[in-house]
Amino acid sequence: MSLLTLVQEVAGSLNLPQPSSVVGNTDSDVVLFLTLAKREGRELFRRHDWQKLVVEHTQVSLATVAQTALPTAYDHLVPDVEIWNRTNDTKYVGPVASNEWMRLNTGVSGGVAGWWRLIGGALNIYPAPTAGETIAFEYVSKNWCESSGGTDQSTWAADSDVGILSEELMALGVTWRWLRAKGMDYAEEMATYEREVEKAAARDRGLKVRVVGKSRDEDYPPFPFWNGTINA
Repeated sequence: MSLLTLVQEVAGSLNLPQPSSVVGNTDSDVVLFLTLAKREGRELFRRHDWQKLVVEHTQVSLATVAQTALPTAYDHLVPDVEIWNRTNDTKYVGPVASNEWMRLNTGVSGGVAGWWRLIGGALNIYPAPTAGETIAFEYVSKNWCESSGGTDQSTWAADSDVGILSEELMALGVTWRWLRAKGMDYAEEMATYEREVEKAAARDRGLKVRVVGKSRDEDYPPFPFWNGTINA
């Protein structure tokens, strides 16, 4: 479903004429549809860390504390993020609080591989890594739609753009937002939308089943063991 077909679907459900174009259309209802479609995309993307927007990012290290700027699509790190140096298989400790970071930069060391902190739109690593190593971490992208050619975008820009997030949810969202903008009753449509968003978020990722009392270490592959029998 493209932006155009999304708006046409919503217009049809509201018993309104279906437009032949959206972007650049000067009809007041179509302009409102586009505005609401953009708002819906932005707000839906913030509702949940959708797995379709999670990006595994790798970058080549610089021999300085401040590394290269974060990707332009970056919005925020995934929960419980881990940042690894894949060249030497070490994990950096972080995010480090401001006061601890200041102490580290005075030369205090705790004997670990290093620490990280986001400052000024860039990943900072102390002590500075060796240049040319591979640093990897995951983040959530702010690009919730894409062009017909597959280029990720953070907003609708053409009628042929398609959603990376569920366009069915976006259509429900635009519907209740349009009713509200027009001063009409939108409670039922909004409630339906909220239920569908909650269900989509709940099934978005596979959740690991945890056993009460099970230690975290049991999640990792067991050490080799001998399964023979010892005779007394």
